[in-house]
Amino acid sequence: MGSIRNKLWLSMMAVVAIMLVLLWLLQIVFLESFYTNMRLNDIKQKMLAIAAIAAIDEQQKAIDELERLALTQNLTVEWIDAEGRSLYRSSADSVGQMPMMRMHWSQLYQRLLAGEQVELTLSHNRFGTEYRLMGVPVLSAKGAVKGAIVTTVPMAAVAETATILKRQLLYITAILLLVTGAISLWLARSLAQPILHIRQVAVTMASGDFSARAEYDGSDEIGMLAQAINYLGEQLARIEQLRRDLVANVSHDLRTPLSVIRGYAETIRDITGDQPEQRQEQLAVIIDETERLAHLVNDTLQLTLLQSGNVDLKLEALSVRELLEDVSKGFSFIAAQAGIKLVLEGDLDVMIEADAAKLAQVLHNLLQNSMQHTGAGGQIKVQVAATRQRVRIAVADTGSGIAATDLPYVWDKYYKGKPANPAEQRGTGLGLAIVKGILDAHAANYDVQSQLGRGTTIWFELKRVG
Repeated sequence: MGSIRNKLWLSMMAVVAIMLVLLWLLQIVFLESFYTNMRLNDIKQKMLAIAAIAAIDEQQKAIDELERLALTQNLTVEWIDAEGRSLYRSSADSVGQMPMMRMHWSQLYQRLLAGEQVELTLSHNRFGTEYRLMGVPVLSAKGAVKGAIVTTVPMAAVAETATILKRQLLYITAILLLVTGAISLWLARSLAQPILHIRQVAVTMASGDFSARAEYDGSDEIGMLAQAINYLGEQLARIEQLRRDLVANVSHDLRTPLSVIRGYAETIRDITGDQPEQRQEQLAVIIDETERLAHLVNDTLQLTLLQSGNVDLKLEALSVRELLEDVSKGFSFIAAQAGIKLVLEGDLDVMIEADAAKLAQVLHNLLQNSMQHTGAGGQIKVQVAATRQRVRIAVADTGSGIAATDLPYVWDKYYKGKPANPAEQRGTGLGLAIVKGILDAHAANYDVQSQLGRGTTIWFELKRVG
């Protein structure tokens, strides 16, 4: 009985039961009195209408209406004049001939001739049957009493009708309980079933299967809950994939440099420890590998953060000229040593909206990528083209280029194109993946064009300000 389906069914049945109890109480207490008053008021209104007809001396019409009233309502009706003489009686047993009426006739006659409307409750002296005696005066246009209309209403018929209505209510109550019970059970099941399904999906997710999804197409609160559970599953799956990627990244890229460091360290310990020249060379290799490890760890952590979507951008208005000049300073000396010409050209004096530190990293990674794939005598251009709303920055080199079959994979992790000097290939293979993550966080447009043997151009567009 503790399931939500049973609770829903019991709750709905409790509401129905309370409504039926209230209905029964109201009907038992008020039904008979309400029905009695309603019928008596209806009869009284018809008597007043007939009295108005009698007051204008339309005797036959008044008698016709009295007969209709007596027949349709099962009443005893009498019309008397101002002297107390009977002008019409609905039956041989007239109102005035009843024993209980003779006892009250004098009082009734006086009050009617005084212009009052009379209503008395009487009981039969032998059988105890209850009657309601009602009388209305017939008044002329000037207010003079011209007679009266008197009727006797047997209350047994009224009570019998009320009893029939109560019995009918009993049948209605039984039918309502059956119907509402069935409907409540159906509603409880229909509401509980998707909730139980969503619960099962949540349990499945808790066990580690994030592919489970709640199947519910409704747009109500249960549908919103299903959508929230599905969104939770998607996010958990994404987090789990990022975790796996991070573990895979670390295990993939740390194994080789760690093996090199261990190998050289063991060599120094066992063989070249007392040979200064070889020892220095091997220590230099160890230092280089530790630096590579540091870059790899930093790049991996940054890429994982970018892929998680938890990037906090500090957007501000930046001068393109200042940004490019600051970034290119670090590459000018290296480019000169490698015999590569580094050029800034285009609409440099424009402002863009971006995160300064992260955009500087984008440019640094693009320039470093171009330097690795451009040989001596080559050229790297950083080109700026501006429109009213956007600014395009492109890094174009005359390096080795990328084959058309490889272009779809340049943004992938660990993709490394063929360098101009394979002996000097360094880097983690995460540079362009980081560039992609930063540009996605800026909602920037970007692309790459390349021809094998002719060079590569990578461009991106950002919002122009000012």
